[in-house]
Amino acid sequence: MYFEGIEKNQTRLWIINSLLELLERKEYHDITIHMIVDHAGLGRRTFYRYFKTKDDAMEYITRLLMDQFASAVIRNNSHGTQEVAVAYFQFWEQYIDILLLLKKAHLLYFIEDNLTELIVQVAKKVKHIPENFPAEKLAKLYEKHHYEFSIKLAGFWKATIIWCEETPRKTPEEMAKIITALLT
Repeated sequence: MYFEGIEKNQTRLWIINSLLELLERKEYHDITIHMIVDHAGLGRRTFYRYFKTKDDAMEYITRLLMDQFASAVIRNNSHGTQEVAVAYFQFWEQYIDILLLLKKAHLLYFIEDNLTELIVQVAKKVKHIPENFPAEKLAKLYEKHHYEFSIKLAGFWKATIIWCEETPRKTPEEMAKIITALLT
């Protein structure tokens, strides 16, 4: 199981793990909600209590992953670029099977399309951005620095994708040094 011990709701855990397990052997577009619930041993109504579509389930998986990344940053008490980068690559090392599965299934867009929003949520959870930071102030900061932010974020993400495919993979500490050197 992919999210054992992380997702507290057992039924939701069965649904998302079922979807990921089906992705191991089927194309995403071929997976139906019927297949997901059948594989999980649940009824269709149960699926719809938690998700409207299988895309909603995939989006939930990405939010769950980013929440786990935020928890790793908090757990490691990471503040600087180097510390956050180490926590980030340690996190993906722990979830490498999911990252590789999403890549193989051409589903990384569930993360990529929402990367800015997901990173802001992480930054708020780890208190790098105050939870009550005004949205309009955040929008102005983003507008002012959106090219810099986008380039750094896209570069970090692309480095992650290259790294996950390497054999052998560099250690999280080695990747953190590379990323820190590039970003500073």
